[in-house]
Amino acid sequence: MVTNCPLPSLLLAVPSEQILAASGVAERLLCPDGGSPVDRSLEDFAADEPTGALDLMVSGRLDGYEARRTIHHGDRTVPVTVWIRVVDGQERRRFALAKLLPDPAAIGEALRRPEGATAEAVVGSTDAHLTVDRVSTDVAALLDHRAADVVGQSLFRLIDTPDARPLLQALARGADTGLGTSLSVRPQLFGFRASRCQLLLLLLLLPMEPSPSFAFALVDEESADALTSALGMKQALWQFDEVLRSATASRMAAELPADPGLGRLSGRELEIVMRLMNGDRVPAIAESLFLSPSTVRNHLSAVFRKLRVGSQQQLIHLLRRTDAPSS
Repeated sequence: MVTNCPLPSLLLAVPSEQILAASGVAERLLCPDGGSPVDRSLEDFAADEPTGALDLMVSGRLDGYEARRTIHHGDRTVPVTVWIRVVDGQERRRFALAKLLPDPAAIGEALRRPEGATAEAVVGSTDAHLTVDRVSTDVAALLDHRAADVVGQSLFRLIDTPDARPLLQALARGADTGLGTSLSVRPQLFGFRASRCQLLLLLLLLPMEPSPSFAFALVDEESADALTSALGMKQALWQFDEVLRSATASRMAAELPADPGLGRLSGRELEIVMRLMNGDRVPAIAESLFLSPSTVRNHLSAVFRKLRVGSQQQLIHLLRRTDAPSS
């Protein structure tokens, strides 16, 4: 499944970082003159020193992390953002997925959602006190509580007590380095487990200013084994991509000059709005997200109702806090 992935993805052995499988896009990025990166170490392609985050992942302090690296690309070097995440459970940590991003600020292309996969990621953000100040409306389907109940809660109150220490370590690394982290957590709110969740959620955190505020995304992890099942690997690739794109969209939303009720949107609606703000038109958004143009327009119609605007132009003016032309 990794070799057929349309995104620049790798399957790595841990801790050696030996490349076991590579997508075609990743092969062209790492070996522009031909050949294959398989069986070589990811560090063979690096033009800089290791970050040390891999050691934290192997030791169990992180499940995944973001690193800014410089790689050799033919006769020149190029900066890339590398996201790495373990895929073989909490204990073994022998294999990891890697995603290579030339532009970490872009939302990027989506993967097609696997049949039977869970709903899109829940997205939100915290203030500098790690209090949730915005969360998408689909959190109700994930945590069995309305968005209004989650806003104003500490991020630590969304997870089970034993996961507080790993979360604290992930937040500390993010605040210290300005780079993202991911980890698996057991959901909890007001002392109760959410009945509709699986055992674990994948939580991805992106640091923002003022520190230590964060954008975040949550997605229900699937139970299929990514290493023994093609469906499991497809689900793991999709979850990794979904949660990263969603958190990026959430951070972009937090950086807008105005937030006239973005918390009333679902995660999918927020991503469509951010793509629209980035200059994408409806057909391009539909193609990127494997949706029909009519479905994207239906999402936008829901956004217009929730934010009380009548058109895409009025929406953009509202979010940029500029004067819209009279209709």
